[in-house]
Amino acid sequence: MKFGLLYEMETPRPWHERSEYNVYWEALAQIELADRIGIDYVWEVEHHFLEEYSHSPAPEVFYGAVTQRTKNIRIAHGVRLLPFKFNHPIKIAEQAAVLDIMSNGRVDLGTGRSTTSQELDGFGVDYDRTRAEVREALEIIVKAWTEEILEHDGKLIKVPPRRVVPKPIQKPHPPMWMACVAPDSYPMAGDRGLGVLSFSLNFDFVVEAVASYRKASANRTDQIPKVANEAFAGLIVCHVAENKEDEAIGIEGARWFFHNVGELFKPLIAKNQLYSYEYLRNLMAVDKDPNDISDADLKQHPMIVVGNPDEVIRKLETFDKAGIDQVICFKQAGRIPHQKIMNSLKLMAKHVLPHFNPHRIIATDELQSAAAR
Repeated sequence: MKFGLLYEMETPRPWHERSEYNVYWEALAQIELADRIGIDYVWEVEHHFLEEYSHSPAPEVFYGAVTQRTKNIRIAHGVRLLPFKFNHPIKIAEQAAVLDIMSNGRVDLGTGRSTTSQELDGFGVDYDRTRAEVREALEIIVKAWTEEILEHDGKLIKVPPRRVVPKPIQKPHPPMWMACVAPDSYPMAGDRGLGVLSFSLNFDFVVEAVASYRKASANRTDQIPKVANEAFAGLIVCHVAENKEDEAIGIEGARWFFHNVGELFKPLIAKNQLYSYEYLRNLMAVDKDPNDISDADLKQHPMIVVGNPDEVIRKLETFDKAGIDQVICFKQAGRIPHQKIMNSLKLMAKHVLPHFNPHRIIATDELQSAAAR
């Protein structure tokens, strides 16, 4: 089982003039450490207008810095938004190709359509067209990466003959993924030959989704990438704690994140488009607002992996047994301080990562050197 980190660039109020500056530079330090200790992937979102929850509208810019400060970690978009009014597919292809060059071939491209009315309405996106636009955009991106001359005469967008440069280093192209939340999106990803980025916070549902994804992958009819990606990655909130006080900080970060996920969906629910209250309840596997749930109960939530190293390992083993190929650890959640996140990464390096792969063991002096940066 592989390990990744997710970054939303969460910036909770109260703000000061250095709030966003600190979040970005702290994230960079955390990713540098993650690279040194053997974390496999870093994922960063693309979101717009989601104040506090995510101040990450330009992941391709931040990733330029990441390419120059890391050596091994996969630099993965989780995700770029593909409806045309967010991003033209040729721009996505060009930007990813440049990142692939600058990272010496370490880019993965996750894709999605957005699930908030703040973003969809802010860019004037037609809800009913999002899936069709994403499907066509994916086809154009693959053509831009692999064909000498790109030409596309689609139902929704047309591109005259053009030579798209540069091309990515990875051949035939970087691995491709699809964000999945709705139940039917998992078999869709399997059918298209795309890896799954599961953002469901309901463990029982995720287990079922793994099965539906594997079944669709085995009977593929609409493969888009030249080489299929059959990996399934699932999101958790993860904080490895040294003591009970540290554990409480991690649980509070998870509470903040879960509460704000619910808040993001409310405008779409109110419009009765795309989502319902029942859907949201099932998404997070909670019956009430996370702010009204005790620390003890939140700690028992399968997707909140907070505790001492042994407790974290026991929970992570359930994901390994469920056939999940990668756990994406969300650590920069809510108000968890930077040094607590760094310490959590050090504890992962010392205890958690070697449990799942003994070859990840890292020398103590190297770990201390990396953490001091």
